[in-house]
Amino acid sequence: MPQTYSVMTRLIHWLTAMLLVASLVLGFWMTDRSAANLWDELTNTLYSWHKLIGFVVLLITGLRIITKLRSTRPPYPNSISRGQMQLAQSVQGALYLLLVLVPLFGWAGVTAFPALITVGGYHLPALPGIPKDQALAKQLFEIHGYLVLALIALAVVHIAAGLQHLLFKKDGVFERIWFKS
Repeated sequence: MPQTYSVMTRLIHWLTAMLLVASLVLGFWMTDRSAANLWDELTNTLYSWHKLIGFVVLLITGLRIITKLRSTRPPYPNSISRGQMQLAQSVQGALYLLLVLVPLFGWAGVTAFPALITVGGYHLPALPGIPKDQALAKQLFEIHGYLVLALIALAVVHIAAGLQHLLFKKDGVFERIWFKS
């Protein structure tokens, strides 16, 4: 049994992490600017990149789920209790769910608004079944925002656990998802 995740899984994991950080920075920056009623080229560019990155995260998460289903998970070290494994798997499952729901609600919101234009004038396809309705868009964006907060909270738990394994327990759990030198 392999001691690390597949190269594809590791690449997708770290690419997703980088895209999420970028999307969060853009998301908070653009909403701060829109709340201050600063509607200019910069604000539009921030929104365009945020939408594009969110859509890419959704696509990558689909690939990630397929890769996960086709790959063998490296074993946990014997020092990890069954309860810890179940907790880790629950957090990871919730992260996967949020990696689908957060971009879906954002996509639904920009479909309802409608505001499907992204970087370079590229138009996202409209999410099927979502009518053009600005009141609905407002509700969808509000749900999107709450889901983002849940994603941040779970990501912090996930990162803290990874760092605990890397820096304190030194039990090889972190190395399963990292690239060995």
